[in-house]
Amino acid sequence: MKSKKLGLAILMISIVMIISGTVCAFVVSLKADREATQARMLVVNDEFENFNQSVSAFETEREALYTQYLGNVFYDTLAKDDTMLKEKLSNYESVVDGIAKQVKTMDGLCKDVYYPDSSVNSKCSDYKLVYEQVMNYFVSDVGVYNNTIKTFNEQYAKNNNKLVNYETKKDYIDFNKDGAFDGKEVK
Repeated sequence: MKSKKLGLAILMISIVMIISGTVCAFVVSLKADREATQARMLVVNDEFENFNQSVSAFETEREALYTQYLGNVFYDTLAKDDTMLKEKLSNYESVVDGIAKQVKTMDGLCKDVYYPDSSVNSKCSDYKLVYEQVMNYFVSDVGVYNNTIKTFNEQYAKNNNKLVNYETKKDYIDFNKDGAFDGKEVK
């Protein structure tokens, strides 16, 4: 009888220890997960801040492109200014390429993830909409320049001195699937 009671007592102590160990492991796991999530939210905030700075640089570059260059294009000086204008467009495209790299980083941090902080979730949903605008404005701006080249070639250029369009592989994007492309000219 004593051995049965001792065995039962050991069994009960073992069950209590297993349950408490499992609960402890679960709590430790939750705490580690929470800390990892908090650290990842800080990374999202930092990356979004870098993204915003790059978008500001894009806006500055775009404004300078129009106020200093594309806004002052004249057909009589276009052939002379063409190389410089293409260089400015190339610099402008480099800014867009930098933003595209940051978007890939944000994709890795935000895709299929829901954070406990609503401001982080907002950043995760907003960056793609901003990127859509950036890309579509860039593509539109290249289109404006290429239309100027087309008009110049049709009306002013002689056969041997026709200008070449600015080439880019970028195209309009619609991440939010709303059917609207910010920056795209409606025809």
